[in-house]
Amino acid sequence: MPIRIFTIPFQDETRTFHDDLVQQFCLNKRVHKIETKFFVRNHEPYWTVAVHYGVILEEERKNAETKVKDTNFGLDEQQKVLFLRLKQWRSEEGQKQGLPVYILATNAHLAEMILQKCTTLESLKLVKGFGKSRIEKYGKALISMIQTFYIAS
Repeated sequence: MPIRIFTIPFQDETRTFHDDLVQQFCLNKRVHKIETKFFVRNHEPYWTVAVHYGVILEEERKNAETKVKDTNFGLDEQQKVLFLRLKQWRSEEGQKQGLPVYILATNAHLAEMILQKCTTLESLKLVKGFGKSRIEKYGKALISMIQTFYIAS
């Protein structure tokens, strides 16, 4: 089973450890176990995260294909997994903000982002109905997930 280790320094400005890289790495992985360890080196605090992972299993790809089948957006198997991940993010973000998910992005928006491989804020402008306000609010998170997925795949 492969393992990836991240060492994250403490950020004085925000008074936290930024785990964005770990979260992005896990987007298209099947995470089996995560181990963490706090340590101090040269009076600087660090957090080490070891992620034991595997590739997305064939069974998960088949489940994604079945769940997305009804939408008929022309996504391939790998893209269907990303589509489900984006929908999961949208659901969590909608809950945090107390908004219906379609306000953040519709299924058609998400599918078009995937099909166009939107990896820049500029490319999101080409997604019909995904305007300036949505790009400002959600663009960075969406393109980050899409970039990470395609880079790691």
